Amino acid sequence: MMTYLTLVITLPLLAALIAALLRGKLCRTLLLTGSIIHLALCVYCFNFNIDGRWIGLTAKSEAILLLLTSLLYFAISVYCCFWLKAEECSDKAKMLLGVCLPAFLSTMSLVILSRNFGVMWVAIEATTLFSAPLILFHRSGRALEAMWKYLLICSVGIALALLGTLFLAFAARSGGVELHDLRISDFVAVKDALEPGWFKAAFVLALAGYGTKMGLAPFHTWLPDAHSEAPGAVSALLSAGLLNCSFLGIIRFARLAPAQIGEFCNYLLIVLGVISLATAAFFIIRQGDFKRMLAYSSIEHMGIAALLFGLCGMELTIVHLVGHSAIKMALFLLAGNLLLACGTRQIGVISGLFKKLPRNAILFLAGVLLICGVPPSPLFFTELGLLIKAPVWLSLLIALLLFMVFAGMVMNVLGMVMGGEGKIEVNSCCAEKLVWVPAAGIMVALLVGIAFGVNL
Repeated sequence: MMTYLTLVITLPLLAALIAALLRGKLCRTLLLTGSIIHLALCVYCFNFNIDGRWIGLTAKSEAILLLLTSLLYFAISVYCCFWLKAEECSDKAKMLLGVCLPAFLSTMSLVILSRNFGVMWVAIEATTLFSAPLILFHRSGRALEAMWKYLLICSVGIALALLGTLFLAFAARSGGVELHDLRISDFVAVKDALEPGWFKAAFVLALAGYGTKMGLAPFHTWLPDAHSEAPGAVSALLSAGLLNCSFLGIIRFARLAPAQIGEFCNYLLIVLGVISLATAAFFIIRQGDFKRMLAYSSIEHMGIAALLFGLCGMELTIVHLVGHSAIKMALFLLAGNLLLACGTRQIGVISGLFKKLPRNAILFLAGVLLICGVPPSPLFFTELGLLIKAPVWLSLLIALLLFMVFAGMVMNVLGMVMGGEGKIEVNSCCAEKLVWVPAAGIMVALLVGIAFGVNL
């Protein structure tokens, strides 16, 4: 069984190597074939219960995240097969996608399968290295700036997370526990013996470090630039896949909290969750770029995920992550379609999309309503659970911020889809043919929401 988990990590790397050797030729075939094999392996491994020294799969929540990441990658690979033809990319651009996307998938898979805090740290750092070149796909000055901002800020965050990992080892040693390596299961077995002072410092550093990659405010500043400058398919994988993997690092630290400081850890998650939600709400209200608007929506939902984990536990958090990933993947792919058709990301110059791009317009509006938690979105049920569980004063604050996000996003999108002819020419030919993968993401989110609502 361990062999299959190893293949989940190594086969995408093999696909990346082949793509590099072929220099962009057969890029679409490699992407699609690799995604199908990876998805089949993840489905087969879903019920595994293995706790190896370096990798393993022991928790159902981690199996769900692994399968979710693979499904997202498969959907994005299918989309890329058609999008690359519409973009008329050069062989160099195809080679960039063919090498970095599978390697990015491999590192995200390693994050989820890692059973050692050191391996997890290396994997999360590797996600930065393989995803950064993808931001530079269009080779513009703004994309170059966004890539370096992403690299520098996330590298600082990863350094803090490494220091947090070292402090975690000190917490074990100061508590009289001798551990020979950084195996997660070993720390779980002795978590009540961890020295509280060292563990507090370790958790604060891990929260700041991995929270930077997750996009929690105030460590979020790389995210709007990177998501807005990257191609739609790359933004979709960054938002729907990478942020979940980074959050998993925080969850693994939080689960080690000794009983006497568990409340302290939850308090920090709640504080950063509220700050992230407030940051997103105020920036979305005044946002004039639809891709940046979606990026701030990702910050909002990572804040909600932190709040859910701090107040409600893992079950609602996983449902929220699944719903957010499916909807946000669809929205970023649709945003890529709109950019392809309109040639601009500026909300103020786009209008009348119902007439010019009816399929994209309907799906984009539906996706925005779902990401804002309109029933039967799964996010409606998770946000409702959060409001019920939180103290009254906090529920009122969260409700106000959620309403601000809803008002800002809906007003922006209604201005784009309604109205007259607008100020720009729209090329609808290619964009209207690229709606089927986003439509599938919207349908999956609806089915998850309906199923979860029926089972409540």
